Amino acid sequence: MYTTMASLIKLFPLFIILTLQTCLVSGVKKPNSPVFLLPLIKDKATSLYYTNLNLGNINHSPLTQSLAIDLGGGSAALLRCSTVVKSTTYLPIRCNSAVCKQTKPDSFCFNKTNTCGKYVPTSFTEHPLNTLLGTDSVSLLTSKPNGVTNSVHSPLILSCSNNANALRLMPKVVNGTIGLGNSSFSLLSQLASMHKNRRKLSLCLPSKPAGLGSLHIGGVSPYTNDVSKNLASTPLVIDQTTREYFIDVMSIEIAGNVVPLGKKRRGNVMICTLAPYTVLQGSIYKALVREFVSETKMLRVANVKPFNACFSSKGVRAAVAVPVIDLVMNGGAKWRINRWNLLVKVKRDVVCLGFLDGGVTMKTTEMVIGGFQMEDHLVELDLEASEFSFSSSLLLKNTSCGQNRII
Repeated sequence: MYTTMASLIKLFPLFIILTLQTCLVSGVKKPNSPVFLLPLIKDKATSLYYTNLNLGNINHSPLTQSLAIDLGGGSAALLRCSTVVKSTTYLPIRCNSAVCKQTKPDSFCFNKTNTCGKYVPTSFTEHPLNTLLGTDSVSLLTSKPNGVTNSVHSPLILSCSNNANALRLMPKVVNGTIGLGNSSFSLLSQLASMHKNRRKLSLCLPSKPAGLGSLHIGGVSPYTNDVSKNLASTPLVIDQTTREYFIDVMSIEIAGNVVPLGKKRRGNVMICTLAPYTVLQGSIYKALVREFVSETKMLRVANVKPFNACFSSKGVRAAVAVPVIDLVMNGGAKWRINRWNLLVKVKRDVVCLGFLDGGVTMKTTEMVIGGFQMEDHLVELDLEASEFSFSSSLLLKNTSCGQNRII
């Protein structure tokens, strides 16, 4: 029995290779394709959102890895090379393999180990990161509208890095990232190729570390209540170079007053889950703070880094004192940001406006919408329909991303 099992384990990586070669060249959708579910956790110290992924054969001590969600990432999973080799079923992709040939033109051969390499875009590095490719199996949940979940195993092409400088940029509380960008080797694209599901993401970021949010990949939104039936939409813009996601924001309104933006450019606002808070170009940020201060009924106090607009919350009714901010989208839809997604409590009786000054370095992107502003909203990115959809705050419906989930 032991000999038979050992033989099967040795053949398992070969099965992964053959499966991936077949899936990467096929793309016909199945009518009952699975919707994959990744529970999301918020790290209190860094405000990052991550999931725990089991890597390797579930019957032979799989590696559980905490991976941050990277909407701009080009690899299904990006880890440290010293980590992935600990999996008993991990297999490097060789330079002359069929899978390696499909990664061109942005691939290379690491001659020392005859391992296929690929330049992978990420949201935390300015330039694509040189990585080594390998294959392994991961355990994923699938969900149904009735709330039933099942665990399935899926082969994936993963990437790893030994680049010390790049690894220092990787969030310390996680072992790596899960990439969901519009590139052929992201988790979104690999699952769509293998399981023929829709290239669509449904994201619900939790606002509290104790609550689990959710990331659904593929198919229609799995929420059973009416949240997903009342979404506003705007065109989704995909950068052809970085493969990251953008939308058009035409203007910002604070209590109905317009904050002017710079030159109108298609795709002027980026969506980024690795940014804890929304970042604005310097001139836009100053105008927004100026207008917010004039409309709020809270007393301004000394700033608390990294924020530049802080207020006393002592004895204040936030529902009355805090103006709403609307992002006016291309097409007329408005993304309303209420007080829960505007003010960050930094210490007792002190809150700060949860936006950051990007200075003059943001030359083409006027705004990067960060995780704090997306918390407790249902956000959907439909790549096939080129549509970005969003709900109002779930807190207005007496629920949240930590409660409104299927696990």
